[in-house]
Amino acid sequence: MKTALYGKCWTPRQIVAEWRREVKWNNIDEFWKGIEVNMAQLLRGILEGAMQEEAVVYTGAEWNQHNAQRIDYRNGYRYRDLMTRYGYLNKLQVPRLRQQAFQTLVFKNYQRRMSAVDRALKDIFLAGVSSRRVGEALSCLIDAPVSASTVSKVTKGLDIQVKAFQNKTLLDQYQYLILDGINLKVRNGLKYVKRAVLVAYGITFLGEREIISFRQVTRETKPAWLAFLNDLFYRGLAGKNLRLIAIDGHKGLLGALEEVYPFVPVQRCWAHKLRNVTNYLPKKKQKECSSDAAKIYNAANHSQAIAAFKQWRRKWQAVSKEAVHCLEKDLPVMLTFLDCPEEHRIKIRTTNVIERAFREVRRRVRTMNCFSNQASCDRIIFAVFNHLNKHWKERPFKNFNQIQDVPTPGVSLPAGRQAPDL
Repeated sequence: MKTALYGKCWTPRQIVAEWRREVKWNNIDEFWKGIEVNMAQLLRGILEGAMQEEAVVYTGAEWNQHNAQRIDYRNGYRYRDLMTRYGYLNKLQVPRLRQQAFQTLVFKNYQRRMSAVDRALKDIFLAGVSSRRVGEALSCLIDAPVSASTVSKVTKGLDIQVKAFQNKTLLDQYQYLILDGINLKVRNGLKYVKRAVLVAYGITFLGEREIISFRQVTRETKPAWLAFLNDLFYRGLAGKNLRLIAIDGHKGLLGALEEVYPFVPVQRCWAHKLRNVTNYLPKKKQKECSSDAAKIYNAANHSQAIAAFKQWRRKWQAVSKEAVHCLEKDLPVMLTFLDCPEEHRIKIRTTNVIERAFREVRRRVRTMNCFSNQASCDRIIFAVFNHLNKHWKERPFKNFNQIQDVPTPGVSLPAGRQAPDL
């Protein structure tokens, strides 16, 4: 396979041989620089050679060959710039034909970057680098300028994945569901507004954890939560196998759960509740109060938890009646998790598992004043959650698959999976 390179016909082997003659073997920097330059030249030779072979197959004849099988004639070249992981290839020679347009399989129409470069742009952007500085971060590897508008165009490719994620069919395979929301700033015309992102996190009967879905809404209200939960329900999460749903205590969410999943026990988050309780206390007393309350949720069963609460109430009643009332009025729903296996309790008595995902979102958007629009917000949130889901996939919770009952018959489990042996 040969290709015209800088006025001379080169083969990949000749390119390597020429480089070996010219390289300064006693200078390590020159050695690696030579590799970078010649890798780009070698790739140019391979790509142009491949396109030449495609033209031969398409026309049915070699260059200047005349035979009855020929179906078209060559008409010189057009030139294409292409950004690759091995460097920037300027003016690649793409064969042209007289009668019909020749479309190579090496790259698509109007493609200016290989898919590996687009993936690198997405990964650098999603890691927290602003769109204006992604080009700087990547320039040392591909030696080519990348504009902020190019980065924006590449990241818009996530829109299809976001839509697919938010509309995929769900399996009714979850034993625990954790619901929470996060508020983020999004540009709306000439001003910034706060928008809520509602998130559902599930733990399956195999101990696998994943963020199931998220939706962006104007405010965290009962109608918003009702629409979100109905979406989960009609996509397949009927809740027949749910042991418990953990929430932060939002009244709108509580009302929505009563309509969509009325028969699933609800667990209020201990972390959120203790924050509310300690807000009634002087700052110097807050840590002590939380430590004393830990005896309640660390109890082995309901009777021990009630006894621990009574002891806590006797001590703190004199300090703040409001703090005691704040916990006492919701105590039954605070102890729902004690009906679940002991190994599971530490993960389901709070919404901390989903709060950690929110920390990743906040870390990513820390370099931004706000999201430029709602679509941009969805893209970045999806990318963060998708990364977490991939990370969690191979790290299921231990002991969560040692269950005492099997899922409802007829409920499908993931392909290739079976319910655990009991």
